[in-house]
Formats: sequence, structure tokens, C-alpha cells
Amino acid sequence: MRVPDDHCRYLAMHAKSSERLLARAKGFKGMDLELTADPEGVRLKKMVRAVRGEIYRMKGFIRLKPLGGQVLWGYMKPRHRIGELICEHFARRNPGVIVVLGYGSESWTALLWQGRMMQDRGAGLDETLGRLKAALRIPEKENGEDADGANQEGSDAGALDMDDIWQAYYDSQYCPKRKNLQAFQQRMPARDQQSAGLRLVQRRKEMTLEDF
Repeated sequence: MRVPDDHCRYLAMHAKSSERLLARAKGFKGMDLELTADPEGVRLKKMVRAVRGEIYRMKGFIRLKPLGGQVLWGYMKPRHRIGELICEHFARRNPGVIVVLGYGSESWTALLWQGRMMQDRGAGLDETLGRLKAALRIPEKENGEDADGANQEGSDAGALDMDDIWQAYYDSQYCPKRKNLQAFQQRMPARDQQSAGLRLVQRRKEMTLEDF
């Protein structure tokens, strides 16, 4: 992953970024950082790559779920300050739909409407989704799961969980010969799996499509 010329943009998103580091980075071009042997330059390069790597993985692995017909939401707890960028990415892919990403204490909201991008940063994911449900008057029964992924109780307790159905289907197609855990862990470290809210299954036995 080559260091781009707009590396300061990514460096500013790093959790340990500072004004001093940003000022220092402005003295480098992308190729300068790519080839430098200067200790601080090497550090800057690693920081830029860490942010770009997390952006790449979050775009690829975050799963969005519907809330009514007007909202898509997903769990995300990034290590770096990339929340607004990732939320904007999904909003551009879903124009006219409110996209909410977040976790227990922080959330990001974006909406692309008539060519204009509107964004907001709020409290925890549960609180933000609760406010949206109230503002949009979304009935509870239209939300198959709450923000923690728990099935609703009451009259909807017996409803089919599409996430579970998809997981069962996915597992039924699993082929051990294709498994390359080393490559997967290199591209998607465990901490990034948690950041994206992935549910990984430890397969203790094989499951066939017929079983499904």
C-alpha cells in the first residue's frame, strides 16, 4: 500500500496524531515517505498505512442492517478517527438513506440527499437509533434486532432472523480445503474483526446444505 501524496489527510485521522507530526509530515511527499530511512519518517509512514488499512477493512467488512425503510445501521468501533469517512462512504453507496455507524459511546450519521452530504456525530449507537426511530415514527416491530443484535421479545420472538439464516447457509457452503487462516488473519486481524462487529463461528463440526 503505497503512501499517497495526500498522506496528511490520513495522518490526521490517526489516534496518536498531533500538530507536530502533521507539521513534520507536510515536509514529505508520498514517495519521500515511501523511501525514507529517517526514523520519524518511517513512523509517519506506518501511521498513514495503519489508518488506510483500517479504512480498507471497515469498508469491506462492516455489515449494514435496515431500520424501517429509511435507515441502515452497523456496528463499528474503529481504533482511529475514521468514523465520518466510513459513514460517508456507505451514505454515497445508498443515496437517500440515513446511514448510522457506531458503538456504545459514539456514533456517526450521514445522508446523501439531492447531491448534498449531511453528517452528524452523536452519542452511543443505541441512543442515536432510538432518536431516529422516534423522529421517523418507526414501529418497534419493523426493527428485527436492536443495536446490540438481540432478537426482540414478545409477538416477534418467533420471527425468522435473516442474519442467522444467512450464517447457516454460509456455514453449509464451507469447504475446509479452501481455508487459509493465516492469510485471513493477516488481512483481517482479530481487533479489526471486533471493530467491524463480525460474528465469526468456530466450526466444531461440518454442516451440510441438507442439514440446513
